[in-house]
Amino acid sequence: MPRTLPSHLIALSLSLLFVGTASAATPDGELLLGSLNCTACHSASPTVRGRLAPNLAPRLGKDGARLTPHWVRAWLTDPQAAKPGTAMPDALHALPAAERTEAIEALTHFVISLQPADIAQPAAYSSSAVSAGRELFHTVGCVACHAPQDAPVHSKEKINLASLVPGSAPLGDLARKFTVADLAAFLRDPVKSRQSGRMPSLRLTEGESRAIATYLLRAQVPVGATVKLPGLTYEYFEPGFTKLADLEKASAPKATGVADAPTLKVALRPGSYGLRFRGTITIPKDGEYTFYTESDDGSALFLNEKRLVDNDGIHPPQSREGKVTLKAGEHSFGLDYFDGGGGTELKVSWKGPGIGKQPIPASVFSHDGQPMRPLGDAPFAVDPAKAARGKELFAGLGCAGCHQTGPDRVASTLKAPAFNLLKELNGGCLAATSTKAAPKFLLNDAERQALRTTLAAKDALNTALEPKAHVARTLTQLNCVACHQRDGKGGPAAGRAEYFSPAIEADLGDEGRIPPHLTGVGNKLRSDWLERTLWKGGAVRPYMATRMPQFGEANVKHLVADFAAVDALASTVPSPAEDPVLAKQGHKLAGTGGLSCVACHNFAGKPSLGVPALDLTTVSERLNWDWFRRYLLNPQVLRPGTRMPPFWPDGKAANRDILGGDTEKQVAALWAFLAKGKQAELPPGLITGKLELVATNEALIYRNFIEGAGPRAIGVGLPEKVNFAFDANELRLALIWQGPFIDAARHRTGRGTGYEPPLGYSVVKWTPGPAFALLDSPGASWPTETGRSTTGQFRGYTLDAQQRPAFRYTFGDVTVEDFSEAIASAADTGLRRTLTLRTAKPATGLHFRAAVGAKIEAKGGNTFLVDDKVRVKLTGAAAHIRESGGKRELLVPLEFKNGEARLVEELAW
Repeated sequence: MPRTLPSHLIALSLSLLFVGTASAATPDGELLLGSLNCTACHSASPTVRGRLAPNLAPRLGKDGARLTPHWVRAWLTDPQAAKPGTAMPDALHALPAAERTEAIEALTHFVISLQPADIAQPAAYSSSAVSAGRELFHTVGCVACHAPQDAPVHSKEKINLASLVPGSAPLGDLARKFTVADLAAFLRDPVKSRQSGRMPSLRLTEGESRAIATYLLRAQVPVGATVKLPGLTYEYFEPGFTKLADLEKASAPKATGVADAPTLKVALRPGSYGLRFRGTITIPKDGEYTFYTESDDGSALFLNEKRLVDNDGIHPPQSREGKVTLKAGEHSFGLDYFDGGGGTELKVSWKGPGIGKQPIPASVFSHDGQPMRPLGDAPFAVDPAKAARGKELFAGLGCAGCHQTGPDRVASTLKAPAFNLLKELNGGCLAATSTKAAPKFLLNDAERQALRTTLAAKDALNTALEPKAHVARTLTQLNCVACHQRDGKGGPAAGRAEYFSPAIEADLGDEGRIPPHLTGVGNKLRSDWLERTLWKGGAVRPYMATRMPQFGEANVKHLVADFAAVDALASTVPSPAEDPVLAKQGHKLAGTGGLSCVACHNFAGKPSLGVPALDLTTVSERLNWDWFRRYLLNPQVLRPGTRMPPFWPDGKAANRDILGGDTEKQVAALWAFLAKGKQAELPPGLITGKLELVATNEALIYRNFIEGAGPRAIGVGLPEKVNFAFDANELRLALIWQGPFIDAARHRTGRGTGYEPPLGYSVVKWTPGPAFALLDSPGASWPTETGRSTTGQFRGYTLDAQQRPAFRYTFGDVTVEDFSEAIASAADTGLRRTLTLRTAKPATGLHFRAAVGAKIEAKGGNTFLVDDKVRVKLTGAAAHIRESGGKRELLVPLEFKNGEARLVEELAW
């Protein structure tokens, strides 16, 4: 007879009641009722079930994890021996030995009959995969619940592994239970088969799940000669690559394994990596074959050790092909791939005799390797008669009450009193000595008494939990407290904390490795962000190795409303109204000339100047304004121990220059700026040029390829830190921006090829197309021809005393002088552009197109707001707005007096 286990272990395998402590905690009757899924047999009202949140048994069949027959047989024979601490009862304990053996065999055949008939192919053993799996298992969050099997990867401290076993969710005999492929599939989507979310998803990739599965099943050590196995071996590398030759020179791979076919799913990170696939391809018929690779970035396909397809280099998705005549049979196959950054894509196809162009099927790939097979594996064939008998037992013993079997669910025929009719609390499942009439649970006296006490007052369970109690119950049942602290309770326990590590080298202290506390999270996070975090995979801490588990929407959806209700504040400060001028000041505050937020925080995916703290462009989509305000004013109160410095100590601003040092205005300004999210301009100082051109006392001119202004761009940087670029080919003001001017390094290094973008911020692509046109009527379309395709000609420029250019160009018989200078504005330095036009002939119908946008609003005084971004003020002629081609245009009819017209355009943004 198995030994009696502590109460915390009997509940642990599914509800994880007391993870992190080996103390004999007083059992909670309600938690045990949910953990043991008592309402599966004892039917209860929806209110009772909702309150208990029963831990549903694993699904069986195609929606469940695929199990080995010999493990199922051992599991049914003695659940506690197969997995000590499991909540699974022994439903066969009362049967005579012979009947018990027969029932176990019948049930085994029935359970296996529910699974897909195809047999999972054995995986090839890989020491590299074991190493990768070891690191992943001990860093991504598995050991928050499960006992560690090795010392922490990034710690030199000695850990007593045996001391962490009590209070851990047991894994059982995985090496007998699963193949590598089946365990990997379960790890990728555990909630599919275990609906209650006690085993959550860690959003593992295919490569990561296979690596962890290989590590956990490493007892399946292969023995003997190699055999032909399906799939291709792969090597995974993580240095930077710009060409396939770099991959050939790469050192030892970071991971190895087997893939069904060439795929990027085995990669351990989103980009910047290399892959090498090797194996054999079986050609079905003699004849000519064409092989294709479509990739972003480089790829090459090899047949019989010769490169057949060359798709090398850094490029967007592009396809290359190669033809070869082959004999039917086996041929060596290889494929190399690398990503140099940006997008990733790989498609491998073929065409041949009787085969239209299509992806190469996995069935034609193989490799030589040593197979990993479940311990005790033996041939097994389902006996229909035994499976039919097993189905009867599955219904009669009550197994069907707990386990779902797919669309054709078996109905339980076990008769048990309804939950509200339970009166005999010393018999049945709660009897001190097991009875023939009930399944045998491994309960100790304290647990039985806790269940009796709760059932004696079961009418109270017909009342839904209040939000505060509901939150506490869920955090306990799902073991959120193994990682998170709330109201001073929970967090990584002693011995486990060392397994929480940063994913990258970053001096962030515990904030870079320990998940954030949940105290006040309901007033901290927006409800839509809580949804994204809890069940939609939202994540903002790439520097943290531990991942936020996904428990399934049905299991955590209530937390959004419950957190908000429990953490609601009596009063909050209203969110500031949208204010572009205030946002500009927030932009300054975020930069190096303000509070230097970018010294620590990433911004719009670009790294900070120092440690890689949270990306600031996620602030407005995650945080509530009131919490943001309170946090900035006193970070230590809301996040004790944070490295975030106080910029307003005692309510006084550290920066007295911006907004006059007004604390509330500065905080509101930062919020107004960050509310733009990913559309926010990069703060000053975040991007520094390798060879930055700086205008100090006079203007600087940069003539080169400027991104957004064409190959004949003339960039102008003014000392007032406002810049613009004139397109001398299209004769137009192409770009305006603020802050740093341009980085000349690209064009002064090597061949100097390519376009260089502006170095500063608030970059605006200004009005496209020709600036001037002769319109026959008010409704005439604006021409699309520009520059040299029209009568326009660039005539150069002259410089004033401050080296500011006045561009000169002609439009037909009209000569234009185009001069821009800095002008102060409420938000930031703007531009005043003066256009002087001269002609000796009449120019009736000549118009200037001042702006084009999806939205243009008149603000009075011949001032207009374009796309809620740029304010345009015109002096010298009246402007009007018109619709054209699905957009709005701001047109200015020009009138000449004595052969001259003058127009001033002021731009503020």
